[in-house]
Amino acid sequence: MGKRPSKFDRALEYALAGVERVRTIDQLPLPVRTVVLVHAAQGMIDNGGLQYFFESDFPGQPPYSMFVAAYRAIGANDEGQVLADAVKLFPFRNPHRFQARREQFLETPLENEAHRTDSPFEAFTDRLCGNENVWRLLAAYVERHAESFGRSSTDPLCQ
Repeated sequence: MGKRPSKFDRALEYALAGVERVRTIDQLPLPVRTVVLVHAAQGMIDNGGLQYFFESDFPGQPPYSMFVAAYRAIGANDEGQVLADAVKLFPFRNPHRFQARREQFLETPLENEAHRTDSPFEAFTDRLCGNENVWRLLAAYVERHAESFGRSSTDPLCQ
């Protein structure tokens, strides 16, 4: 018999199912949106650093400020500030809207398809990648907002 999913796993499953049912992520209830954004961002950063996160073009192109707000909502204020500071490195406004321009800018600090240690994003990546505090705070956030991840028939995400 398999291991029963944790509250966090069930909340994440619920939140990701909600994404499938809306046109834009801002249509999700705030706690659900927060979990989706932090999970997506931190998962990508843990797997490939900020380079990987910024190379991605998220559905609906949510502004990076929405990700920053999600980090802050779970209590990861320092980590949210790190992300906000990294976004400021782009030499153009609204980088979330321009994947090709982001990629062009991100290619500049690359050498032989690998991150250079002098990449302007490296210091920010070092502070976010593998940051267990984010996952701990996200799990605590889910616990505090457990009622937002219910499965009742009156829940708009289950209809």
